[in-house]
Amino acid sequence: MLDSLTRIVDRSLIRLRWLSVAAMVLAALASPHLLGPSPLRDILLLYAGAVGLINLAFLITGRLGAAAADAGSTAWWMAPAVQLGFDLLAWGGYVFFSGGATNPLISLLLPLVAIGALVLPPRQAWTLALAAVLIYSGLWRFHVPLQIEDVARAGPLHLFGMWLVFVMSAVLVVGFILQLSARVRLRDGALAAAREQALRDDWLIALGAQAAAAAHALGTPLASLNVLTDDLLDDPRLPDAFAADVRAMKTELRRCKATLGQLSAQAGQTGGEPAPRHPADAWLQRLVQGWRQAHPQIAVAMAQQPLVDAHLVQADSALERAITNLLDNAVRAGARRIRVSAEAALGTLRVEITDDGGGIPAAALAAFAAREPQAAAGGLGVGLLLGRAAVERRGGSLALAPRTNTAGTLALLQLPLAAEAGHVA
Repeated sequence: MLDSLTRIVDRSLIRLRWLSVAAMVLAALASPHLLGPSPLRDILLLYAGAVGLINLAFLITGRLGAAAADAGSTAWWMAPAVQLGFDLLAWGGYVFFSGGATNPLISLLLPLVAIGALVLPPRQAWTLALAAVLIYSGLWRFHVPLQIEDVARAGPLHLFGMWLVFVMSAVLVVGFILQLSARVRLRDGALAAAREQALRDDWLIALGAQAAAAAHALGTPLASLNVLTDDLLDDPRLPDAFAADVRAMKTELRRCKATLGQLSAQAGQTGGEPAPRHPADAWLQRLVQGWRQAHPQIAVAMAQQPLVDAHLVQADSALERAITNLLDNAVRAGARRIRVSAEAALGTLRVEITDDGGGIPAAALAAFAAREPQAAAGGLGVGLLLGRAAVERRGGSLALAPRTNTAGTLALLQLPLAAEAGHVA
């Protein structure tokens, strides 16, 4: 999920207010050592506690309203202008109880104005600056005077306070801006990645539309060829030497028709439609057994942990085609032995497909990692990208790598498990 700029600013302002509360508490605790014994410390601690409680309310409200923020709406009291206005009032009240404009802490109003100029629209930023000027001006006349035990220390104490507030202001402004800039850069990077993913998805959608159109266009020619093969098989003049070839042609035509039927059905499914849930063990066994019947010359071994059959997996025809495509690619790469292993752990079905073929070409592996189509004689092209998209659409991942210390390829497919098989509705 991409955070909006408003939400990033909200979280940063809440963190900044916690720093304000900490500064208020420290100043209150230091007051007896700087000014001498007085009830000021208790008043300031109570005030800082009230500001902390209000900030906690902001934090809880922001978390409870996260769903509303996802929908594009934000509560008015969470708006940056309102939060910065509250900060001005909080520090204005704190300074009111501790000497007014004579308190060096009043200069902390300036960093709030600077932050407002950074994150607010121009009209709100000017309004915030005007409010800060009015608060500063009002505190010249209206405030609770400080009672300093040693009057001779007043001058040096004021100068030290001005220096300390300057340091705090510099740290607050630079720290806030750097934190906000870092979060914005992260958000912009995630947004750029999402845009690239959207462009790749558009390409895959266009490819799927072309596949559906091809399926529709090829339906009639395949039906005609099927009728012709039936006529040839019924013709007594067909030599026995050719009958086996014609029957093989008919079998291949059935496979083509079934594939086109899957394409048409897949094109008719909506992207948000929930996939059916299957017991993971039976689902994977069915896929591998069906593929093995079409490739009897390939030795396929299966290894599954006992826990696999206790879970469900959401899988549609596109996801099933992604797995069979991995097996087909192994055959195209010259594999004679394929091993399929599965295990379930931490809510994930982990399927490894290894083969003893010629291995995956480096160019095809790089293209797959970059999510780019790569035409290759071994079959590592568009089919893998479509399979990867189908897997990721179901919340999984697909990775390819050469096998270590031996020839062949390792394909690692991970899918989220839906639930335990005993909980099927």
